[in-house]
Amino acid sequence: MKKERYQKISAKHSFAKEFPGKISRFKGKGVSDLSGPAIIILLGFFIYLNSFTCSFHFDDLNSIVNNTKIQHLANVKTWMIISPTRWVSYLSFALTYHYFKLDVRYWHMVNLSIHLLNAILVWWLTLLILSSPVMRTRDIAKHKRILAVFAGLLFVSHPLATESVTYIVQRMNSLAAMFYLLSLVLFVKGRLLEKRTVFKYLLFCGSLFSALIAFYTKENAFTLPFAILLFEIFFLSARKISIKLTDYRVVLISAGSIAFILFLFGTFSTSIFKPIPTQIGHAYSITPFTYLFTQFSVIIKYIQLLILPINQMIDYDFPVSYSFFEFRTMGSFIIILGLILLAVFQFKRNRLISFGIFWFFLTLSVESSIIPINDVVYEHRTYLPSYGFFLVFITIIYSLLWKNYKPLAIAFFFFFILINSFLTYERNKIWKDEITLWADNISKTPNKARPYVERGFAYSNSGQWDKAIIDYTRSIRINPIFLNSYINRGSAYEKLGRWVNAIEDFSQAIRIDSTLDVKMHYYQRGFAFSNLYQWDNAMADYNKAIEMDSLFSDAYTERGLVFYNINMFEKAIRDFSTVINIDPGNATGYFNRGLAYEKSGNWDNAIEDYSKSLRINPKYQESLYHRGLTYCLLDKLDKAINDFTSTVESDPGFANGYFNRGISYVKVGQLEKAKDDFTRVLEIDPNYTTARVYREIISKRLKNKKY
Repeated sequence: MKKERYQKISAKHSFAKEFPGKISRFKGKGVSDLSGPAIIILLGFFIYLNSFTCSFHFDDLNSIVNNTKIQHLANVKTWMIISPTRWVSYLSFALTYHYFKLDVRYWHMVNLSIHLLNAILVWWLTLLILSSPVMRTRDIAKHKRILAVFAGLLFVSHPLATESVTYIVQRMNSLAAMFYLLSLVLFVKGRLLEKRTVFKYLLFCGSLFSALIAFYTKENAFTLPFAILLFEIFFLSARKISIKLTDYRVVLISAGSIAFILFLFGTFSTSIFKPIPTQIGHAYSITPFTYLFTQFSVIIKYIQLLILPINQMIDYDFPVSYSFFEFRTMGSFIIILGLILLAVFQFKRNRLISFGIFWFFLTLSVESSIIPINDVVYEHRTYLPSYGFFLVFITIIYSLLWKNYKPLAIAFFFFFILINSFLTYERNKIWKDEITLWADNISKTPNKARPYVERGFAYSNSGQWDKAIIDYTRSIRINPIFLNSYINRGSAYEKLGRWVNAIEDFSQAIRIDSTLDVKMHYYQRGFAFSNLYQWDNAMADYNKAIEMDSLFSDAYTERGLVFYNINMFEKAIRDFSTVINIDPGNATGYFNRGLAYEKSGNWDNAIEDYSKSLRINPKYQESLYHRGLTYCLLDKLDKAINDFTSTVESDPGFANGYFNRGISYVKVGQLEKAKDDFTRVLEIDPNYTTARVYREIISKRLKNKKY
């Protein structure tokens, strides 16, 4: 018995010697396992706390604020077809809108929650890397818990992430990263389980499911299969790498690669290589090769921003490279090649550095390749690649300082994290609203056109039309073919009633634009001509817009109003009927047709249309008022009085409503009520001469009755 007991104890001690981390892991497990993620979450929450009231920005307007397709969650087809390769992102927008509408605080809370989850996944992935067969016997693995926490803190605090977190529409980027990292973590967790249990296969199924979701969140997730393969090569095989065709893993990877390539070809067409034309915000076109050559310099810029995140902006004024042999392009390419060679040579000596470099270039490859994208540089593209940078950074600090100067190494990590946290907090102040964001950008890129356009648009939204025009004019001086400058300035001129200036800008937009959207410029110019009573010119522009789009209901509406103004009521009725056919729920269409019927003497049809308009929109003030006028014409005075009463109840300051109700009261002999209405008209508008005359006449009649 004693012998058996001794053997058990010695076995326990030998187990402790062989696996020293195994026992220590269970001592105070709750604290060691949860304190790290808790610190990461708390830091991330506090440094993004000032982002919750930041407004919607830039692409947020088209993708979220003005995007009616995400406003009906049950209408699956509507939000799925916005972008078939990003339908998961739009589902997240539709869900957020469904529950919170446009309350910007909740949109930011969702974005931050995703970012915090990603930081936890970075922490977990780092732990798994340092627990892998290749790494667990190395000295650095002994400190895996604290190093994993530093990885999560670096990820959550770096200011380059603000564009993926505070810029709401870039949830696409952080959400794709979340499913990407989750898929990889689940796969690695499953691979590290030695026994083939049900749980192991559940992890693999979860990894596959998360990967599929990532693919339909954003296109940069398509590198995930290669990231898994990279992880397999670097950390999961401690033996010498060899490829055997009979190995089931080789068969699965080969089959998966073929299926993935077929999936890509089935999802995308060759149109993704189409050059970006000049009028889309640039004074130059972007071809696949100019984009590729430029990306060599852009990648170096990303590395610089990760090391030293200063002078951040949403819209960089980055020079485009037209030839590989430009000094900037060749120099950047040599640095990139040097980093890749370093990664190759470090594979045996330091796999963490090697893996980090390969991860950085792999996860950046979709957006920094030969596929041209309108903007050559964007900070949010570093979100997922930044993990590779942080892994290299941690490994270098560990290698240089940890063994002999551990407190200094820890202090260095904390210093870098604190500086990043401060910069992130300050950067979120810049994201406060459109004016602060673009004013900051202009101060850093005074020679780029688009920031002026965007600040001008922000000024327009706040009714500061003169300031908006100044910014649009500056952008035109920088880039005379920037289409949006003319469109927006023309709209601003319209708001100020400067119709001639508006016509000049929309004419220039028509000359520049070669897309189908040119119909809008004809429509807007036609509107300006209408306000100058140049009916023939207005008619010609509306005809042109309708010729380009036979379902352009707004153009039919405005052309109908032109016909109405030149007393061609039958043609006006025809155009308004077309509007109603295109959009049966258009209350304004029925109202306008009612006006045309009223003017042409077809009063019964006019009343019918006003009534239909009110069934669609019971608060349509003008329909109520004009139906009341038409009832007057038909001597249906009780109904007229009811309609005028409804108009003044909904708008107590509507003088014409009181005046016409007063006229109706006169006709039915209710002079006291008529006098009260005319008195109310004069209280609202003392210069309403007709009301004053009527009140005097009624006052005399009432006085004569008394005598």
